[in-house]
Amino acid sequence: MDAETLKVLIAVVGASASFCWGVWTWRTARRDQLQAMREEGERKAEARRIEATRPFLEKQLELYAEAARVCARIASAHDHGDAVARFWELYWGELALVENREVEAGMVLFGQALQYMPENRSELRHRALELAAACRASLARSWGVDAWVAPDLASERGAPPRA
Repeated sequence: MDAETLKVLIAVVGASASFCWGVWTWRTARRDQLQAMREEGERKAEARRIEATRPFLEKQLELYAEAARVCARIASAHDHGDAVARFWELYWGELALVENREVEAGMVLFGQALQYMPENRSELRHRALELAAACRASLARSWGVDAWVAPDLASERGAPPRA
C-alpha cells in the first residue's frame, strides 16, 4: 500500500469515526432531552392533579376536624347544645361527600352509641377517639403525609440536624 492510499484510508476512517461519534452524541443528547421532557410533563401533570384535588382535600380536612370536634363535644359535656343536631347534619349530609369507609364506620358507631347509650360518656368518648383516629388515617392517605398518623415524623423532618 502506497502512502497516498494510506492517507485516503486514514481520512475515510477518520471521517467515518467522526460521523459515527456525531451521530452517537446527537442520539444520546436527544434521548436525554426526551427523558427530561417526559419528566417535566410528569411533574406538571402531578402538579395539576394536586391542584385539582386541593379543594376536595381542604373540604375533607375541614369536615373531618368538625366531625371530631362535634363528637368530642357531645362525649365530654352534659350540655352539648346543638352539637347533636350538627352531628346528624354531618352524618346525613356533608361528610358523606368526602369520607372514606373507615370514617363512615366511625360515624355509624358513634351515631349508634349516641342513639342507644346517650348517657354513657365512656362509650361516647371511646367512639369519638376511634372516629378521630379514622379521620387521621384517612387524611394521611389523602394528603400523602405520614405525619398525620405519626406526628413525631413532622417534627423530625423539620428539625435541624443534630451536631
